[in-house]
Amino acid sequence: MAYKRMSRNDAYMNVANVEDDEGVIDLLEVARAILKHIKLIILLCVIFGTAGFSGTKFLIAPKYTASTSIYLTPQVSDSGSLDYNSQMANSKLVTNVVNLMTQNNVMSEVAKNVGMENAKSVKDCIEVTNDSNTEIITITATTTDPKLSKDIANGTVDTFIKTMQKNLNVRNIEIVDKAKLSYVPSGPNAKKNGVLAAAVGLVLGVGYAVLRFLFDNRLRTKEETEKYLGIPVFCEIPEL
Repeated sequence: MAYKRMSRNDAYMNVANVEDDEGVIDLLEVARAILKHIKLIILLCVIFGTAGFSGTKFLIAPKYTASTSIYLTPQVSDSGSLDYNSQMANSKLVTNVVNLMTQNNVMSEVAKNVGMENAKSVKDCIEVTNDSNTEIITITATTTDPKLSKDIANGTVDTFIKTMQKNLNVRNIEIVDKAKLSYVPSGPNAKKNGVLAAAVGLVLGVGYAVLRFLFDNRLRTKEETEKYLGIPVFCEIPEL
């Protein structure tokens, strides 16, 4: 059976008691519209999720991270207790150490030792951080080569300590933990990217279904006609 297609907006204008319902979205109908396109939504989730996982797994080179830490040791008094003034001086020195660690003179020496092009290429690979309220500084190197990451992290610390001892006579820097060789990638996370990509597919699928519902003002069934016109249907035009 076929019904005359007409705009719901035109129907509202012809029936005064429906005016109060203009602009109101029936959430149940929205849910039905989404369910109507559930196969498309699932397909988009699978396609996007698979593409995100596969793209990360096979197209993006894995990253390897190595970290080492140094500690600014305070002086010990004759009585065996830590010197307060030395501790305060070290606390102020931490910020300077974080900045000095990535200066060109240090980075250039590291680049030369590990076989990289220049200081900038090394600087782009490392991150220097300080744990809050401590004199512990962590140097983290991330590259696509696990051995190179380890060499950069350890080389940066060794070069920096030698530079500080030679130029500023600073001798209270101790290595807490040297970087170790690890073949376990630190990123990217293929599973996480796959889930995020699937979520994008879900949003696109649901968005498409909702937009189709909102912009579709046609009346297709007897029930819709009676609902939006507010009057009973007495006859039907047979499909030719």
